[in-house]
Amino acid sequence: MKKLLFVSLAVALSSASAFAASVDKDQLVGIWAMKPLNNGIANVVEFTADGKSNLHPFNCEEPSPSQPEVEVSDYRISDDGKTIQITSPYQSFDLQVLSFAPAAMQLGMEIEGHQLQFSYLKRDKIESLCAQ
Repeated sequence: MKKLLFVSLAVALSSASAFAASVDKDQLVGIWAMKPLNNGIANVVEFTADGKSNLHPFNCEEPSPSQPEVEVSDYRISDDGKTIQITSPYQSFDLQVLSFAPAAMQLGMEIEGHQLQFSYLKRDKIESLCAQ
């Protein structure tokens, strides 16, 4: 299950693009809620100033009666600000920044030969976008 949640974070965060936007750590720090995917995954990730990412898993199609365990990883932003590297005890992956604005970002990645894109909105608290 944990591997699936990290993959969903990865899916929520990367894709190859020659014209990728860029981000710096000060801009990234905060709570980002993912717009729900077709399969219901709508994770929320909190990037902290100390280089941690806290993934709060949500699934709009299969809501959990209790809040699932938060998954903590380390993150690093590339020097050019176009890639976010996530490292956990389970795996590491790079995510491309496709677009970035103070209140919204789009991330992407390739998984099993498929390009995936994820849209996030910056929020003040940890809650999914399932109701929106």
